[in-house]
Amino acid sequence: MSQHPLPSFQRHLQAQGKRPGTQDRYVSILARFLRETDVPVDSLTADHVYDFLVERGNELSLSASWFNVTFHAMIAWLEMRQLPTELRGLRPKRVAIQPPRWFTAAEARRLIGSVDQRSFRLFFQVMLSTGLRVSEVIAMRLADLDPERPLIRIPCGKGGDGRLVTFSPTLRDRLRDYWRYAHPTDVVFERRPGFDRRPMLPGTVNAALRRAAERAGFTERVSSHRFRHSFA
Repeated sequence: MSQHPLPSFQRHLQAQGKRPGTQDRYVSILARFLRETDVPVDSLTADHVYDFLVERGNELSLSASWFNVTFHAMIAWLEMRQLPTELRGLRPKRVAIQPPRWFTAAEARRLIGSVDQRSFRLFFQVMLSTGLRVSEVIAMRLADLDPERPLIRIPCGKGGDGRLVTFSPTLRDRLRDYWRYAHPTDVVFERRPGFDRRPMLPGTVNAALRRAAERAGFTERVSSHRFRHSFA
């Protein structure tokens, strides 16, 4: 455990059936915890986790949603190590329920037209046209695109359930054009088409969206999840 804490944790999360996006977030949080806690891994306890969560919740002013992701990641790690998970009464924070927000047709055109790279532009068009989540588009593979019908197979969505999603002939043509341009070999959206074949990172996708929102003149925070609401 002390030699390979991050791969061990990822395998544990995989065995639990966590989605790839959740696995990556949890492992990233554990990596930050290990960097910021100057204690040998095998000597870490629930008290160290408590101190880490208090610091991130108070000093760094994390939003309730991000604090809760951090909380659950650390609880999962404590459970894996069979350590106590009672953190002096520390609990996830209440998240205020916000009404869903969506883009008007004009806003969506303005935003997508402001995206600076072809791969990101198509990425957001897929979200808007299908209602897929960011993690689902990131994980989308060529093998998931039906060669005969306008269908995308989502093998493992939220909650672990697979499903089929339809898409328009226009989007199908755009995906074909992108394939001719980028020549992906497995995942559709690679980090660096033709050079780095690994899937895009969520942070990179969100950064591209923030840049586009600034160019398009949006003054409020724009979330990629709003594409999903717009589709709905």
